Amino acid sequence: MTQTEHDQPPSRARAMMTQLPLIRMLSRATTPHLAALGMTPNQATTLGLISGLAAAACFALGGPSLQVLGAGMFFLYYLLDYCDGELARLLGKGSRFGAAYDDFTDWIVHAAFFLSVGYHTMAETGDMIWMWLGAAAALGGTISAALPFVLGGVPDGETQVARLSDLDGDAGWRDVAVFAFRGLARADFWLIVAGLALGGWLWVLLPAAAIGAQVFWLLYLSKSARRILT
Repeated sequence: MTQTEHDQPPSRARAMMTQLPLIRMLSRATTPHLAALGMTPNQATTLGLISGLAAAACFALGGPSLQVLGAGMFFLYYLLDYCDGELARLLGKGSRFGAAYDDFTDWIVHAAFFLSVGYHTMAETGDMIWMWLGAAAALGGTISAALPFVLGGVPDGETQVARLSDLDGDAGWRDVAVFAFRGLARADFWLIVAGLALGGWLWVLLPAAAIGAQVFWLLYLSKSARRILT
């Protein structure tokens, strides 16, 4: 067996990867039903905003059962976040306001999420560091949301969703693992939240997010600087 054959994922594994991101598969099944109900893209975005903020309230104030309910509301936010864009394309109702409204919703929901998890963990442990970690994650996300307005655009690839076609035909298990992580960490972050909420472990996201959010906007700034200077 050659090294390439050893590293190449079986066809079953690659077939499973075609389901990522899961939220895209679910939104494509949901969007036609929302269109049939007469829902507009901006209405979907508004419902997503309400769902996301309700999720944050559950994460901040609730016990185990409300944490699970919050995970369900967070999933609904992610679903509607994809459906609004699909509705806009399906109905031909895309607009600058709709795109800006969607970006605003993404920012406010994720900032509220990290603040709420930080608050809940602080309340449970009595340690203020968790609130600071949540605030750091929210601040990093806020900076990332503001940079496109300051710098006049988004660096190439920052808004793309991971697809199986991004992988070469001879991609090995390591490549598939990176692909799966990228899909989960971005489009399917709701699934990570759901799993951690079921175990009562949402707090583990705070240190990684507090650091990762700063790394993200610094890399974002670096990419934008290169685009502006070249």
